Amino acid sequence: MRTAAAGAAGTAIVTGGLFAIAAQADTKTVAYVCAPSGPATATASPNLTVALNGPTGAIPSQAVTLTWVNQQPSGTDQIITAPAAIPAGDRVVIVGDLIVAGPSPAGTRTVQATATGTPAAEVASGSPVPLPTLTALVTPTATGTISVKADKFTLGVGPSGSPTTWYSCSISTTAAANTTAAALSIKVTPQTTRTVYVTETAQVTETPEGGAATGGGGEAGPDGRLFLLTGSALVLAAAGGGLVLRARRRAVRH
Repeated sequence: MRTAAAGAAGTAIVTGGLFAIAAQADTKTVAYVCAPSGPATATASPNLTVALNGPTGAIPSQAVTLTWVNQQPSGTDQIITAPAAIPAGDRVVIVGDLIVAGPSPAGTRTVQATATGTPAAEVASGSPVPLPTLTALVTPTATGTISVKADKFTLGVGPSGSPTTWYSCSISTTAAANTTAAALSIKVTPQTTRTVYVTETAQVTETPEGGAATGGGGEAGPDGRLFLLTGSALVLAAAGGGLVLRARRRAVRH
């Protein structure tokens, strides 16, 4: 007789999230106007090579990282110079604005990007200020397309603690060229999943009919049925003998 043992036949479903993200970058030469503050007394008008980097895609409610690099030109003109020496170990701090729009038309907002760098050696007065790379996190909340562009920033220098603001820089509105901000477009889509089907096979065991085999074979002794037949014959013989004796006794009395 067959009986079903552990596990009936069925199908298990395993799902897992798959989301491949490719990188993208937009690099532009951008004309900035940097108003002086603190020790800085002269307006700087640098042409910075701005690179904005980020993913091509995202999914709702998961943050993506953006990086913003400002590279000074190699010439002596149109750069941001240090109005005073920057001692080794002081901090160069940049706080910038990323303008994020979408997916909805009313979804424009400003996300803050920050950067902190520490020069390994003193930066002499009049030398280009080393500009550390800014980073920011952007978390989309709905599907669609969001655009991000690098906008204004402030530059401060000083020891640990609150640095002194040296320049407040914004994209020029009067320059003849290079007034377009570096920008990215990120497509926000739902997370895709992969479904894996695993089939489980029923396990069936064989249950033998009748008693279990003992392996006794020819050494197990006489069959028990022989003893039953012999006992039955003795009982019948005894009964018949009793009847004969009772008949003889009656004949003698008469």
